[in-house]
Amino acid sequence: MADPQHQAKYYTYSQIRAHGAIGNLNEGVVIQTHGVHTRLIAWPGNGFQTESVHVLTLKPGEESASYAYTMAEEVLICAAGRGEVFLLDRWVSVEPGDIAYFPEGVPHAVRNASGNKDNLVFVSQITPPQFDLYTEAGFYDVAMGVMNHEVCFHAGLNADTGTLKAPLALKYRETESAARSWNRSSADIRREGALYNMFRGTPFGALGSPAVFVIWPGSGSRTAGFNFCFSQNEPDFAHTHPVSDECLILWGGRGSAYLGEPGGWWEVATLDCLLAPCGVFHAPKQSEQACFWGGFASPPQID
Repeated sequence: MADPQHQAKYYTYSQIRAHGAIGNLNEGVVIQTHGVHTRLIAWPGNGFQTESVHVLTLKPGEESASYAYTMAEEVLICAAGRGEVFLLDRWVSVEPGDIAYFPEGVPHAVRNASGNKDNLVFVSQITPPQFDLYTEAGFYDVAMGVMNHEVCFHAGLNADTGTLKAPLALKYRETESAARSWNRSSADIRREGALYNMFRGTPFGALGSPAVFVIWPGSGSRTAGFNFCFSQNEPDFAHTHPVSDECLILWGGRGSAYLGEPGGWWEVATLDCLLAPCGVFHAPKQSEQACFWGGFASPPQID
């Protein structure tokens, strides 16, 4: 976990919005969404406007309600455990490294079979954020149409720490072939969704490291975006996204990251996240050993 002076829970909404911070998949406010234990990593309560990133944890035997977002897409990355997502009108099995994509208006659900021994953990991107998820906890005032940022900040300071462990057992998988994105047309994916894997996508190298677009408009999404890269010894090109917030997660290894302006290089480890709202400079690189990053950015940058 990053040095406390850089950890997001000690930064206000305005500070993160302007300069970014280092989050962690085990750090954040905890609420219930659709009956599931949900940790808020990047969201309108801490500086994000175009996307929300949550960690969903289901114990064996737990199942979410069936739900759909009228205007928002959702991406669910299986980070730990084994379970199922309701996709294409049936239950589809998922394991670490698998990614389920759901367009707006498509009903979906998640569950962890009672016979499993381990928790099922998803990392979720919702684009755009759905403010009604934050109402019951008192973080969003419906009448005024505003977030209560002071309450959000204090809730983050007092939140417990999660139990997700590194290393993660992320792997390339070809199970559930009928649901896989590479076996479906982009038009079908845009309408119904698909099952992806973080290790398979469209190659690009614009930022200095070998990388792939996994969830992007070329594969069927509209506002959702996820890219994946293996970081090299040289830092990536320091860059900003003028109209996109990005939550860049270190999925494996150790590295360092440049964040903010004037910024600096900060040491990070697996499960740490660069919170880089629109306009915040950021660049990841590896330490002595290889590491790999995967980032949620919304809306996707077509250039």
